Amino acid sequence: MALLKGALGQVTPILLAVLLGIAVFAGMQARQYASERDAAEARAELETQRAEAFGEVMDWQRDRMRSLSAALEERDQQLAEDRRAIDQRRAAARRLERDDEDSADWAGRAVPAAVRRWVRDLGPADAGTAGGDVPGTAGAPGDADAGTDARGSAQP
Repeated sequence: MALLKGALGQVTPILLAVLLGIAVFAGMQARQYASERDAAEARAELETQRAEAFGEVMDWQRDRMRSLSAALEERDQQLAEDRRAIDQRRAAARRLERDDEDSADWAGRAVPAAVRRWVRDLGPADAGTAGGDVPGTAGAPGDADAGTDARGSAQP
């Protein structure tokens, strides 16, 4: 028995040292796994925040696209209405040329260059002024430079 007690006495410190080494190693591994877990949780939180921010940006872009699409649709409708109005006016002018002798005679003449410039300078009605109301804008057709220009006599 004494021999067994002596053998166990020598093994016990070695066994304790091994157990202590295993415990230290397990503690180090646990600390390593905990730090990796914390880093993964931090990355996951960051990615969650990024995904939320990306979602907000996508929502904003979607709203912006809807707004722009609505504006373009409104613009297209206005352009279509304007085209119809222009076509109606052209048709009325053609009928007038065809049906009214004085208009047909006038339509065959060259338009003076000053009149063409004046009409072009008038611009749209919603431009803020009715052309010619502001000094330095469209002049009257009877200005000194009235007459046809070198480009021909086509009407505006």
